[in-house]
Amino acid sequence: MSRQSRIAKARRILNQRRNAQTIISPFAKFFKQQTTGGVLLLAFSVIAIAAANLPWLRWLHDFWDKDLTLTFNFVTSYLPLRTVREWVNSGLMVIFFFFIALELKREVVIEQSSSRNILLPIFAAIGGAVVPAAIYFFVSGGAGAPGSSGWGTTSATGIALAICILSLLKSRVPLAIKVFFTSVAIMDTLLTVVVMSVLYPSHSIYFGFLIAAAVVVCALMLLNRFRVNYAFPYFALGILLWFLVLRSGVHATIAGVALALTIPSSIRINQVRFYARSKFMLEKFKEAYNSATSLLRNEHEQQQINNLQREINKVTPLILRTENALYAWVHFCIMPIFALANIGIIINSEAVGMLTNATAVGIFLGLALGKPIGIALMSFVAVKLKLASLPEKTRWVEILGAGVLAGMGFSMSFFAGTIAFHSGDMADLQNLGKLATLISTLFSALCGYFLLTAACKKGTSYAT
Repeated sequence: MSRQSRIAKARRILNQRRNAQTIISPFAKFFKQQTTGGVLLLAFSVIAIAAANLPWLRWLHDFWDKDLTLTFNFVTSYLPLRTVREWVNSGLMVIFFFFIALELKREVVIEQSSSRNILLPIFAAIGGAVVPAAIYFFVSGGAGAPGSSGWGTTSATGIALAICILSLLKSRVPLAIKVFFTSVAIMDTLLTVVVMSVLYPSHSIYFGFLIAAAVVVCALMLLNRFRVNYAFPYFALGILLWFLVLRSGVHATIAGVALALTIPSSIRINQVRFYARSKFMLEKFKEAYNSATSLLRNEHEQQQINNLQREINKVTPLILRTENALYAWVHFCIMPIFALANIGIIINSEAVGMLTNATAVGIFLGLALGKPIGIALMSFVAVKLKLASLPEKTRWVEILGAGVLAGMGFSMSFFAGTIAFHSGDMADLQNLGKLATLISTLFSALCGYFLLTAACKKGTSYAT
């Protein structure tokens, strides 16, 4: 091999490692946040269940049904949110799905150079959403059955708690499996919520508001097209989009997903200009530095730091700045509040006696069996058709283990259930669906953990 060939090969290897680090670093941060957030989510879920069953905590369970109608005439007439829970599910959860869609968009942009890498989780997510829904329809008695609308409960995946299970296995699980599982969970959850939001509107559909919402989306796309990298115009139009979608009758979470897809993920960078200006500011900071004066008292140092921060923001894509700003809010504020508002399962003899109901059985089988079958089957089809390839250092049994963990519907299945069983006469079915989801989550967690433990050879460690 000639010297030029060796140099070219070394450069290719270096570029591959750099690209891998670009993918791993944001994911490692996301994985860590999800793990910590999952523990907090579990703690608040326990509090919510206790509040639903203990008389001295009942006030917390009832709080979410309190009236929170805004008193302004115009807003009261046009904003169909009446209770605290509705504000959480149609307000705060829009921010959550906005954040999740940003994560998905970033991953797609990173992986777009290799369609085979991104197609595997897409196929798996479709299987993980469709097969459980089909099992639910079959078990529950079809479209005419009383609980037929609950199919979405089986299609969504609770990301945070499943990642907690993966984190228990530490480096024995290949990083590629963690990335694969997270991608599938995000995709099938977004797919389920988008479809349910359209098929199960909160009230009558008003096409005038939908047309107005479409115009706002076009305006957001124009901002993206002209590479506007400032947050204010996107979020100002995003609030308007949220109002229009909410008023149209379609569930408001669609607005969060649509807004995320228009947030810029690239930016033109004048490297020479950025380097020169940054160097100039650092020189100014060096001149202003005084070891005898604290930073809080040195206005010149503060000014140069602020100038440098603004310069860095100019060359940082808005998608990254937005994700960083939302990490803590989503995991440590929005999801715990969601848990308190929606995971209050009433556990009594009547609820336990209804577990043989077709709705409960359909939810359990859809999550516990449908998820692993759908994810593994569609992944197998995609690989055999040579549309995708298995992630590096992974085996089919590990893909199956990830599919079993996907049966931990938990938070997202609860959310889907609130959309599906939103009518007042479906309160019993909503509680039953939550109980069945909780059981399937525990079952899938145990089975997934032991399957991956057995599949991953002891002593084998994969770098994370």
